[in-house]
Amino acid sequence: MRILFTNDDGYDSVGLHAVADLFKSEHDIAVVAPDMQKSAASHSITLRPNVLKCREVEGYDYKVYAVGGSPVDCVKTAVSLLFPKPDLVISGINNGRNLGSDVWYSGTVSAASDAAHLGFRGIALSLDNYNATIDDYRPCAEFIKKNIDLLTSIQLPPKSLLNINFPKDKPIGVKVVKMNTQLTFLDEYVLLENGVVSPEGRRVETTIFDDNDEYWCPRGYITITPLLLDRTDYTALKTMNEDGFLL
Repeated sequence: MRILFTNDDGYDSVGLHAVADLFKSEHDIAVVAPDMQKSAASHSITLRPNVLKCREVEGYDYKVYAVGGSPVDCVKTAVSLLFPKPDLVISGINNGRNLGSDVWYSGTVSAASDAAHLGFRGIALSLDNYNATIDDYRPCAEFIKKNIDLLTSIQLPPKSLLNINFPKDKPIGVKVVKMNTQLTFLDEYVLLENGVVSPEGRRVETTIFDDNDEYWCPRGYITITPLLLDRTDYTALKTMNEDGFLL
């Protein structure tokens, strides 16, 4: 199998290589990832007249390329030039969770989303631990390796992907659950001096119901959430019509 690895933490991320290393001997793999930290880049891309710088990085047992762009830029550069027609795109393992509303901003999830948009199977991986070491990432990587056949055999609709989050400690089990859409983190931008704005934020005290990723992962479960790229509100679509609009 041809597997493209990417992320939003950078080409030299410990979590990225923890999982790539496990696939190098039995699969045709390559890493194409940002040349620096690109967390929360979401689905941003580089547009002309801007250009991207790309370089091959030595010192690995497989091809590694550093791209001066977003995670989505990396996927597009890879499938266009560096590693065409992958069977699978794995994004991560991210340094930190991508649960609930994190999905909207995550470069990790967006890289897997772009793979799905381009017609490739995409899987996003994240660990709910912002101070993770290689020893923390290894069990996550081993889970993916042991279950790769099962994960790639799941019949997903077109333009969809899997978002997988690992708990901070040893997992109790696996939960296939929906994404939480409750507001659990409030972004606040604070004006400092001389027009400088500082992005701040705080956790919102709320009750999280027990049927979603943001409930189960902090309680010790690996959560797997299938995500669709189609953001159409089909309930509203059925109730809306074209009558009454003024031209």
